[in-house]
Amino acid sequence: MNLAEVLQEQPSLKNLTAAARHGVPRKFADELAEALDISLRDLAPLLHASERNLRRYQPEQLLPADVSDRALNIARVFERALDVLDTPERAVQWLKKPNRALGEAPLALLATTFGAEQVLAILGRIEHGVFS
Repeated sequence: MNLAEVLQEQPSLKNLTAAARHGVPRKFADELAEALDISLRDLAPLLHASERNLRRYQPEQLLPADVSDRALNIARVFERALDVLDTPERAVQWLKKPNRALGEAPLALLATTFGAEQVLAILGRIEHGVFS
C-alpha cells in the first residue's frame, strides 16, 4: 500500500487494519512526510520512532506494525483534511497552524489515536460550518 492508494481509494477500516498489521513499506513514511511538507526527522516522533531507525529500513522494507498503524492513521487524517479543505496546500497549512480549539497545531496531535480523533472532530465541525 502506498500513500496514493490511501488518499485516492479511501480504503475501508478493515483494509487499513490489515495493512497496519502487515506493515507498510518505509517509502510510505517518505511519501507521507513529503505530502505533509515535513522532513522524515519531523515525522519520526509522530510515528514514535527515531529518524535513524526509520532510515535503516530499505524503501520496500516493511515497517513494524505499531509504526505502520500510526503512519496509516496520520494518512487517514490527512486524507480527511484534503476532503474538507479541498487542496493539499490548504490541508497542510491547516495541519501545521496552531488551532485555538485544539490548543496547538493539529499535526502535533497526530502522534496518538486520541489526538487524531480530536483533529477529525474539528475537521467535521469545519465541514459543517461550525467555527473551529
